[in-house]
Amino acid sequence: MRPMRVPAVGLGGSYVVAIVMLGPLLGSSADASTAFAEHFDNDVNRFRDLLGSVALLVAAAMLVWTVVTARRTTIEHADNSVRDLSTIAGVVTSSTLVAASSLLMTVPLTTSIGDLTDDPGIDVGVQAGIAQAGTVMLVVAALCLALTTVLLARLGRQNLAIPHWISVTAWITAATLCLGVSVGLLLPFALWAIALGLTWSSRSSEPT
Repeated sequence: MRPMRVPAVGLGGSYVVAIVMLGPLLGSSADASTAFAEHFDNDVNRFRDLLGSVALLVAAAMLVWTVVTARRTTIEHADNSVRDLSTIAGVVTSSTLVAASSLLMTVPLTTSIGDLTDDPGIDVGVQAGIAQAGTVMLVVAALCLALTTVLLARLGRQNLAIPHWISVTAWITAATLCLGVSVGLLLPFALWAIALGLTWSSRSSEPT
């Protein structure tokens, strides 16, 4: 039985969509305000930002589902402190993902509405500030996600629910998350989450 298949695979899938769609915006985080103005003036870029932000919200929900499922399936076997910490870390991480999504969605959404209503919208300098704030919040979320990854792997190993290689790669994945916000460094988590969902077993026997 694979109780983590739907939530963890859903987490990995929605997360990878979010990071790929938001990639151009995240890549502009250190550019001048004029670069942000050019980015948000493009309809395709705004659509990508909106789609990526919504996918980030879905990833936040899937993360909560994942940690709750992990807690439920290890209730009889795992150390309570690890179960509690993984749940707390997951909820905190989900909250930061929601905050990051809200900030990253603000400018493309208001700009799109402004085009329909002939409203000048948000000032260019403010646009850059909001987008950069969203990027910073995503950095915080990545750090929290690194901790959640390690705790989920430890919880799985205590319960003999995952193979050893999932536990080892959790540390590698966490390290990439801690190195900063870029598409290349954030994407490995999606692969790890999918692998977690496909290998997590509710049986208490040694996994293969």
